[in-house]
Amino acid sequence: MHLLLLFAASAACPVLNAATAGGALGGAVQTTVTRSDKSTGFVCQFVRPGNELNIEVSALSGPDQFAHFLETACQGGRDVAPLKAIGNEAVACSLGKSDQIVEKAVGRVRNQAFVIRFSTTANAADGKAVRGKTTALAEQVAGSLF
Repeated sequence: MHLLLLFAASAACPVLNAATAGGALGGAVQTTVTRSDKSTGFVCQFVRPGNELNIEVSALSGPDQFAHFLETACQGGRDVAPLKAIGNEAVACSLGKSDQIVEKAVGRVRNQAFVIRFSTTANAADGKAVRGKTTALAEQVAGSLF
């Protein structure tokens, strides 16, 4: 059991490398990858002080399941906008509080759904920049899943 946890913590993220995540987050990151019970599901977490990037990928049992997945992922979000040419049915949404910016990108590639959650304690004026970075990361993740 401990060996499995050690492997999960040290494995590379299948859809994004630490250098690319570090570029988006502004420097070197600590990476953790957790695999779910299903062979295609995983969560990649990239962390540096004040910033966090989570990428969750999970298998869908059917295309109709994505609507529920999307509704849950952006629940309570604002500024929901479609993301064109990024997987299927991808959207971006803003969450967060006054002291934190949280942007999400949610999409589907074939039978896999992905959620990218980028959170930072940066100035709220940087919200557009964080949305842009989240969208660029969604393009890379969707491309990796094809």
